[in-house]
Amino acid sequence: MKKLKSIGLTILMILMLVFVVYKLSNKAKPEESKLFPNSTINVGYMSVPPGFIVDPNTKEKSGIFNDVLVEIAKRNGLSINYKEEVAWATMIETLNANRVDLIANQVWATPERRANADFSKPIYFSPIGIFVRADDNRFDTDFSNINDPSVKIAALDGEINFYIAQSDFPKAELKPLPNNVDLAQLFMEVATKKKDVFFVDPMYAYNYTKNNPGQLKNIAINSPIRNYPNAYMYKKGNVKLGEFLNDEIEKLIKDGSLDSIINKYLPFKGALISVTDSLAIEKQ
Repeated sequence: MKKLKSIGLTILMILMLVFVVYKLSNKAKPEESKLFPNSTINVGYMSVPPGFIVDPNTKEKSGIFNDVLVEIAKRNGLSINYKEEVAWATMIETLNANRVDLIANQVWATPERRANADFSKPIYFSPIGIFVRADDNRFDTDFSNINDPSVKIAALDGEINFYIAQSDFPKAELKPLPNNVDLAQLFMEVATKKKDVFFVDPMYAYNYTKNNPGQLKNIAINSPIRNYPNAYMYKKGNVKLGEFLNDEIEKLIKDGSLDSIINKYLPFKGALISVTDSLAIEKQ
């Protein structure tokens, strides 16, 4: 009888030990607990496919940046609280007010934004292409040929295509359209020979070129004129959060998880540039 009791006590102790080990292994690490009270990452977000997608009906979140953050949270015993929907103009203000820990959708880490906020390592890069008519070969091998008074550049006032034209091709003719004009108008300006060239993220050109095959081509697929890093943005000076994010992103890069997530949402080849790609070089 005593032997049976002894065996029973031993089994009970083993079960209790297994339970304690399990609970400890599923708790956030001490460092993460300090970073995220209640083991919860509070985030601001907006729907910007394919980086961050909010289903308009169910409000379910998905997309590259969302799935990366979900994986980071899972690996560290953390949860995500989608606390506040933000806008481009208010993102940094939301961070500075400490309402959220980070912005969960992709944000271009431009010099202007870096002056007021900090960024993680890039998750991917957004290339800016050079679009011309399909039968126009004047600039294919030498982009500097665009910098000529006879060349007309299509742009929207105050947008990135306008600043690229001003900066890189000051001799070309630049008469921008008002910035309240739809971006699709630039495609039409070139296709109808009113203008010769424009600069745009291939993501925005996808639908037009798909619906109007053979009209336009991107001559900068292998050498984007700009290449913007897309990263998580967080409050300036939060060094510990930056270190945590960068360490976790590096792990996802090394084990192949990051590319797997990107490929899940990649709409077409060349839409994005993975950080593991040889073209993943920042150009601003």
